[in-house]
Amino acid sequence: MTIAPPAVKKPLLAPLTTARWSGFAGAVLLGVAAYLGGALPVPQPAWVSPVTIWHTENGPASVVLYFAGVILLILGWWQARTGALTVRWVAVTAALWSLPLIVAPPLASRDVYPYSCQGEVFAAGIDPYRNGVAALPCEWLDLVTPMWRETPAPYGAVFMAVAGLVAHVTGTLWASIAGFRVAAVAGLLLAAVSLPALARRAGADPARTLWLGLTTPLVAIHLLSGAHNDALMIGLFLAGLAVTPRPSDDRTPTWWWRLAAAGALIGLSVGVKGTALVVLPFAALLALGAPFRWRALWPVAAVLTGGAVAALAGTTLAAGLDFGWLAALSSTGDSVVWQSPPTSFGLTIEWLAQLVGVRLRAFGAFRVIALVLLIPVLVAIWWHARHEQTDARVLHHAGLALAATLALSPVVNIWYMTWPIALLAIAAASGRGLLGLTVVTVAGPFLIMPDGTGLAYFTRIPGAPLMVAFSVWFILRLARRLREERRIAAA
Repeated sequence: MTIAPPAVKKPLLAPLTTARWSGFAGAVLLGVAAYLGGALPVPQPAWVSPVTIWHTENGPASVVLYFAGVILLILGWWQARTGALTVRWVAVTAALWSLPLIVAPPLASRDVYPYSCQGEVFAAGIDPYRNGVAALPCEWLDLVTPMWRETPAPYGAVFMAVAGLVAHVTGTLWASIAGFRVAAVAGLLLAAVSLPALARRAGADPARTLWLGLTTPLVAIHLLSGAHNDALMIGLFLAGLAVTPRPSDDRTPTWWWRLAAAGALIGLSVGVKGTALVVLPFAALLALGAPFRWRALWPVAAVLTGGAVAALAGTTLAAGLDFGWLAALSSTGDSVVWQSPPTSFGLTIEWLAQLVGVRLRAFGAFRVIALVLLIPVLVAIWWHARHEQTDARVLHHAGLALAATLALSPVVNIWYMTWPIALLAIAAASGRGLLGLTVVTVAGPFLIMPDGTGLAYFTRIPGAPLMVAFSVWFILRLARRLREERRIAAA
């Protein structure tokens, strides 16, 4: 009598395979949600809220599919974080997740419409830094949120040139959206090439860094689907840091030219959004190494700054523009949401005062105080980075500088979080700061509806007090950690 061999159970799908297809399923649901109720090119009603969105024809289906897609995308991203990743696997998975979003309407933001109108204004020979999109008027003016129709463009000449080019070569709104998607993809591809190189330089796992920094729900939904210009900004400053030469006693002409190229790339990034300027001083630390004498800093800083100024000024002059976008930045503070800690402090004070019958407006004062504090905070972060200076430490502190810039900014939109995450992912790949990066990545997509309506506006209370509590806890924790570091250094 023959004994049958025991039945062999079919092995479960490998975790990475499960993660890949879970995320792809989420991306497909997001693409369907975009067609049903995304940031579609239709005029917005005077008042939009989660309740009015739900009661539209496709409201329930679009909202359910959107948040189900977000959850699946998060699960896929989270499950793969500890797998045996390779850069190739990450690249293929990211491309797979991107496909349903590239062919779908924008999600979670209507910014591509003012981009299109600003490009039309610039292409028509009207100064976008002194006129809003209503000055043309833009063909798609009714798609732009009313508060932004009279607002000058707050972006540098590099992005205005891109917007003007898109307007020049496209003739329809859908073609314009596709043009800005192409610009976003170009920025993400530049970042995808640069980030692994920076990870290797810092001694981190390139594949895991790429996964944590760029293959996130925030990037997929906001930078890719929403076609935000932040993708181009991130790609350029990461490329600048990646090009920065290693410290060398034998500084050949090639070494200096690489340094100038690094400055130029960061300057181009500033020409998209001015925040990228924060990264420039850390490129100097990468090039100098440790220890360095102060007299060695000045020529390096001069070449870096010269490259940045030449690129920024050159593109500005070539575009026939000036630096009027710097003045237009003040208008971006019209948005009042609790994601900005200074704004949250002001909103909380106003709320507490209202409880006792006093009406006041406090968030403006807290915003001014925060902006005054920003420069010394950035100097302190740079100064801290130069102690025990390594490439990993410098890049980590560059990410912290971007995070501090957000923490002290008057307005913080969810997609702004991708700025510091791109650099903090290098440290997170080794386990440092992974929890904070994960919380932001996971929580961020839930704060915006599929049509771009921000839930933060409707949750100022309890959002603002909770942000104040978190900020106080973080400051106390940071102060305790700095005291411990000083005690260890003194021992």
